[in-house]
Amino acid sequence: MLKKCIALFLLMCASLFVLQPTVLACTGFIIGKDLTEDGSWLYGRTEDLEPNHNKTFVVYPRTDNPEGATWKDEANGFEYPLPATSHKYTAVPDVTPEQGVYDEAGFNEHGLSISATVSATANDKILALDPYVENGLAESSMASVVLQNAKTAREGVELLAKIVTEKGSAEGNIVLLADKEGIWYMEILSGHQYVAIKFPSDKFAVFPNTFYLGHVDFSDTENVIASAGVMDLAKEAGTYQEVDGAFHIAQSYNPPLSDGNRSRSYSGIKALDPDADITYEDEYYELLHSSDKKYSLADAMALQRNHFEGLDLKPLDQMELDGKGKPDGKKAVDGYAYPISNQNVMEAHIFHLKDSLPKEVGGGVMWLAMGSPRNAPYLPYYGNITDTYKAYQDKSTEYSPDSWYWVISHINDMAAQYPDEFGTEVIDEVKALEAEWMTQQEALDKEMISLVASDPEKASELATQESMKRAEETFARLKEIEGSMEERVAALPTDSADTETTTSSTNNLLMLGIGALIGLGIVGLAIFYKKSKAES
Repeated sequence: MLKKCIALFLLMCASLFVLQPTVLACTGFIIGKDLTEDGSWLYGRTEDLEPNHNKTFVVYPRTDNPEGATWKDEANGFEYPLPATSHKYTAVPDVTPEQGVYDEAGFNEHGLSISATVSATANDKILALDPYVENGLAESSMASVVLQNAKTAREGVELLAKIVTEKGSAEGNIVLLADKEGIWYMEILSGHQYVAIKFPSDKFAVFPNTFYLGHVDFSDTENVIASAGVMDLAKEAGTYQEVDGAFHIAQSYNPPLSDGNRSRSYSGIKALDPDADITYEDEYYELLHSSDKKYSLADAMALQRNHFEGLDLKPLDQMELDGKGKPDGKKAVDGYAYPISNQNVMEAHIFHLKDSLPKEVGGGVMWLAMGSPRNAPYLPYYGNITDTYKAYQDKSTEYSPDSWYWVISHINDMAAQYPDEFGTEVIDEVKALEAEWMTQQEALDKEMISLVASDPEKASELATQESMKRAEETFARLKEIEGSMEERVAALPTDSADTETTTSSTNNLLMLGIGALIGLGIVGLAIFYKKSKAES
């Protein structure tokens, strides 16, 4: 994902100092309902940008808008008319709207859910003919515009298609939209080209920051929505590629596969299917994968926490501990690579969509891990909640003891910095809590189904009360864990810290020192921004 230029400049400068590289990356996944233990759809994403980047979780109420009102993206100037009434929706926004709202993920009141986005970029030859539009639709606006306007997943795809056609896209993006009819997977390829498919129920996919669509039947308008010139643009650019005798979208539009995308594609596919017929050296990875296995919500959580378990790869953040030097971005070296789970993950979400749950509650549950899920718990939220716990709404841009994100960030920092002291004790407790909540959720689902049918307003009140209670209890426990860890760290010898990560306070101090690099930073920014668009 791409933030405003100042943020990119700061991140570029900071990366010269800190032990952990700053990278721009997200990883999405879908598991079709024919492949799950309970017949549900599972989909979601890790939002991966940098450490120490606060996120919030909020509910926007249904809003009547004055005639002529518009949505405006402060990040790039994109504008779009607001509807007469904006739908109520849940979201996970940034705390700096002047740099872009980035609502990212949520349900609206009509049972539409969205995860937006996994950033990607087309190759230079494509972009020479159809460049991204500076004030076009960007990730920073996408979830907000769709959830306020659309009622179904197809309607959301059609809205995005209309906007990209008329106003252009500011970036390449992969976006997921879902409702009671299933999941749509959409790639916005270049300034005005896009392809969306209704995801097959018997496949799974794992997709970091590159395009994956291969063969698509453009004549199947029930399951495919595409711009008119996708194939012609590739031919005109001289990048048109066929695989097995048919036009292949990703091979025609992508730049070469980067190390960071390779490692996350390979490890993610292997995490779900260790028997998958792929190798780490493959030139590219297809979007759709079959499996004889049946997957659970816990498997989806494990995927987003994947750290190369069972593979002959080590996370880049292990290099320093092994005396191999400092990692360089997402570049793989000597068996070290960039994993799905890393300290740059600011939040992770999983939508668990069930046929039995009515659209009034979202048709399912969003399990949200605020902060990196390496030690952060996933809590379940229906789409019909009317408010969120106060710790989710703290907008501090530096450590705050009242912020869910910052408390988790601090816990993650200490667990990573002192692995010999803390081991896996935090994540072990977190997983035990999640197992309890999954069992509780089954009972609550039955109650919610019955209550929605008789009194939707009471169902909303119950969903809100239950989620508030769980969040309050969980945050209190997280604060206890944080305090205990602080006491244990204070009692350790001063040389006992590992160099796997820097703490929030250390990162903040380092950031204060980058002013001296402003002269060099102007040149570096241009290089970094171009690289970010190529790899994120």
